[in-house]
Amino acid sequence: MSKTDSICLILSVIKIFSTSFKYNILTNIQNKKTVATVGDYEIPYEQLRFVTMVYKDELDARYGDGNAQNGTIWDDATTSEAHRAELEELVWASIGENYAVLQACASYKIGRDAFEGKEIKAAVDEQIEMLIEEFESKNAYKTFLKENYATENLYRFYFAVDEMKYLLFSAMLKSGAFTGDEAVFEEWLKDGNSAYVQHFRLRFESDAQKETNRTILENARQKLIAGEWTLADCINRANDDLSNVAPFYLVRGVHKDPLVDAAVALDVGDVSEIIEGDGVLYVLVRMEEAPIEGANGTTETPLSMQLTTLLSNYQWAVVGDAVEVAKANLNIELNDYGKSIDLVDMK
Repeated sequence: MSKTDSICLILSVIKIFSTSFKYNILTNIQNKKTVATVGDYEIPYEQLRFVTMVYKDELDARYGDGNAQNGTIWDDATTSEAHRAELEELVWASIGENYAVLQACASYKIGRDAFEGKEIKAAVDEQIEMLIEEFESKNAYKTFLKENYATENLYRFYFAVDEMKYLLFSAMLKSGAFTGDEAVFEEWLKDGNSAYVQHFRLRFESDAQKETNRTILENARQKLIAGEWTLADCINRANDDLSNVAPFYLVRGVHKDPLVDAAVALDVGDVSEIIEGDGVLYVLVRMEEAPIEGANGTTETPLSMQLTTLLSNYQWAVVGDAVEVAKANLNIELNDYGKSIDLVDMK
């Protein structure tokens, strides 16, 4: 290679590096550009893009023909417009979930100073290190981020929101929003706030399917009461919830009130009427809380064995309710740049 050729090669490499470096800088600037605000927080473009692209892929998988050569539903003006409203609703609902957590925290005086503080940063740094360790190299990690429309800063945000949930939990416990005492909780459960049950159920997506399923469940219910079928028969023949076939505790605040109300009104062995929930029809059977002999000679009940888990589930359900209240009052304010972005056209 001549000296002239070497100089040309070096200049080409510098040009490629410079172009790539410039592109990365511009991309980083755009990623951090604010598209909206929620209270004291700014929503960056990278977050909007990530959520949007994930849902665009999901909706294309649901409604597209699965043939990559034909493009996606977003490549056609008719199909893209047909799914625009659903895309926008999903995107802003998803983004709202995280900021609802932050707004719920703010109501307990846990603000941006905590979100950006040393304690959460240290926890997030540790989680990022654990994430990177899952890949064979740093380049593989960066490729993963790029292929999934993500950035490390985006992951830092989501990890930080998770840490804020624990601060919210602690603040709510301290305020008396829920108890941390298992004995107090156990007494509350026994005071008409829980029931040990088994169920069989069927989901429905239309009025016609609901009535069909109601007939199936009523038939199974009558056969169970008459002794013609066992509960196991009902679970196997009139049930689409085969992942949950063991008795469990319905707990007020964790499960819907109509289910808990119906369950606590039953005596052991009683079968409920059909109860309608959100897209589901249920039949409940109150179960006996039979004592269980332990290996060391101790006797426990299903309640004593599950009490710690039940309390944790209840506590987090109360935290979830606080987030839902914040979500209902959430105000996402798009700025001019945010208003100019068309989610359907986003790449």
